Amino acid sequence: MSPLLHTSMQHTRLLLSMLLCGVVFLACPFSSFAQQDTLHVTDPVAQKDTLDYYEMSIEQLQKLKAVGVSSELEKLINSLIGVASKKPLSGRESPSIVSLITQEEIKNSGARDLMDVLNMIPGVDFGVDVEGIVGIGMRGNWAHEGKVLLLLDGQEMNEILFGTTQFGNHFPVEQIKRIEVIRGPGSAIYGGYAEYGVINIITRDGEDIDGIALSGTYGQMQHTYARRNVSLSAGKKIGALNFSLAASMGEGRRSEKVFEDLYGGSYNMAEYSSLNPANLNVGLSYKNFSTRFIMDEYAVQSADGYDQVKLPYWDRFSSTFCEMKYNFKIREKLTITPKINYKHQIPWRTAGDSTSDPYYKIVDRYTGNLSFSYNYNRKLNITFGGEVFNDRAEDRVDSSYYSDNQKKVSYLNEAVYAQALAKFRLVNVILGARFDNHNVYGSSFVPRIGLTKKFNKLHFKLLYSNAFRAPTIENINLTDSTGMHPERTSVAELEVGYQLTRKSILTLNVFDITTKGAIVYYVDNMTGQDAYHNAGSNGSRGAELEYKVKDHWGYINFNYSFYTSAGKGKIADYEVPQNSAMLLAFPAHKLNLNTSFYITRHFTISPSCTFQSDRYAYTAIDSLGNGVVTRLPSAFYANLFLRYENVVKGLDIGIGVYNIFDEQLRYIQPYNSLHAPLPGPSREFVVRLSYALHFKKKEAEE
Repeated sequence: MSPLLHTSMQHTRLLLSMLLCGVVFLACPFSSFAQQDTLHVTDPVAQKDTLDYYEMSIEQLQKLKAVGVSSELEKLINSLIGVASKKPLSGRESPSIVSLITQEEIKNSGARDLMDVLNMIPGVDFGVDVEGIVGIGMRGNWAHEGKVLLLLDGQEMNEILFGTTQFGNHFPVEQIKRIEVIRGPGSAIYGGYAEYGVINIITRDGEDIDGIALSGTYGQMQHTYARRNVSLSAGKKIGALNFSLAASMGEGRRSEKVFEDLYGGSYNMAEYSSLNPANLNVGLSYKNFSTRFIMDEYAVQSADGYDQVKLPYWDRFSSTFCEMKYNFKIREKLTITPKINYKHQIPWRTAGDSTSDPYYKIVDRYTGNLSFSYNYNRKLNITFGGEVFNDRAEDRVDSSYYSDNQKKVSYLNEAVYAQALAKFRLVNVILGARFDNHNVYGSSFVPRIGLTKKFNKLHFKLLYSNAFRAPTIENINLTDSTGMHPERTSVAELEVGYQLTRKSILTLNVFDITTKGAIVYYVDNMTGQDAYHNAGSNGSRGAELEYKVKDHWGYINFNYSFYTSAGKGKIADYEVPQNSAMLLAFPAHKLNLNTSFYITRHFTISPSCTFQSDRYAYTAIDSLGNGVVTRLPSAFYANLFLRYENVVKGLDIGIGVYNIFDEQLRYIQPYNSLHAPLPGPSREFVVRLSYALHFKKKEAEE
């Protein structure tokens, strides 16, 4: 390609990008005008999960009455958030920096998988680990191994051996009711997997489904399919009984590009990058009793190994989750909740070949939890409890053993936690702490304090938390001679938000993260074996800005995130030699624009785009065998999704195109293991059909 033609294409892309953004903002007033005679479009989730009027004072109720009916935005921002506190609070007063993604936003965006949804959130990025697996980053920090907790209907989805969660055509977004994300520590509530963040996925229950729903999604890249998934849900609420069943399965591909390692090897990802999920989720509740059963299967095909291309192979992740709990109401003020959980997993299972050994380990976790919640009065709530879990792992490979030459290991962890929430006229005070004690690596104590308040249109949060990342079974197993102890992180956060109008709000937060004793993977040069050790300190600081507009015509969500590692400790495997202000893989600046416009009562147009600034990656090896870090240019990704509801009664149709300009998407390894950037999907055309058959009201009455 000639330089002149290349420059011309860059200018064309820039003009088209500017045109797309211009159309989005210009469409706002025209859409509002066009919608004056249409029905009021609302978010059913926001309607159901709004303020708890029984918790409000007489003065607050009088103010609410004076204001009148809430706007679309106010229903959203006043939704109760449960992920950040033992007692749900509105998003503007919860003691964490929280993002809420609604079912309306997921459907209108046409999100293909959970990665598309999480990409809407400031500070969230993705990078490649090993063996074709893509993991999450938070606020510039690599968080793949046990640093971000993923909950699906209350169940910890992180695998127990390494603490990871795998992304890419995984977890059925069609079944999601809402997602709550803590962009910051959650260890004081959830323990050692929640050091940098928590992702809480809540699926639709029987009352939400009220019948049967079927969805099918097909995505096509230029040379091969990108995904072909189906999802089925059924549910009903009859009196106090609420039952739901959801199942999904599919096939996908990470990319159609050619992957090239740093040693000259390559393979065609159109043939060997399959992402095949299957999920079953059953929930049942009756009065104060509830139970949940989840099976999750995920198979990843790859040929890139740890750093070099090898023979194609499969990594398989199998998980089963069971939970039972009961809320005992003792009088009106005290609730006692016993809960038991069972978690069975076979993660990272590989058959092995001529270049690598097989991996086959089974792990079980048995958890008992007892919590107490006491409402002393309207302004004071105290929650406390305890938790015990036992991890048991067995190596099923004949030639493989744990570090003590045993085929089985067993570990015990005990924890106690407490939180007090006090509401004063000028400020809400949240004090909490958790103490964990593990029979091998010792104890962790993580306190937190939060000061929050909403004054009419203004709200603020001043937060300080300690957090920890618990060493996992394989961290303990592969510990080097220096020993192993938990990572310890301290995070300070300040958020200020102002509701500019009844339809718009602006929020800004700043954060400072410091991690000491980071658990880092490396390959021992003497033995060539995998190993883990505690390796110094690291962290980041930065800011996140969000602007939301929501009305009956649709919504506009814009956010900007920035991080820097300047002035923080450095870990050699994560740092960028030529830029001390950045860490490997993740952009210092990221902008998201996610919009949707109701052109008619049933027809929505949803443009969205993401801009990422320059990133750094290992892209070559010098004559001495050392990796060479290169700056990769900024990137712009644009998407468009059209959705028509009730083409015929119950049938919805959506079509869209993602990565419109076919920008080169690459997942970078956020640590130095000489893995070349992994290509992601190219331009993808998507079609989604959804059909819902609701039960008649007469049946519910009977």
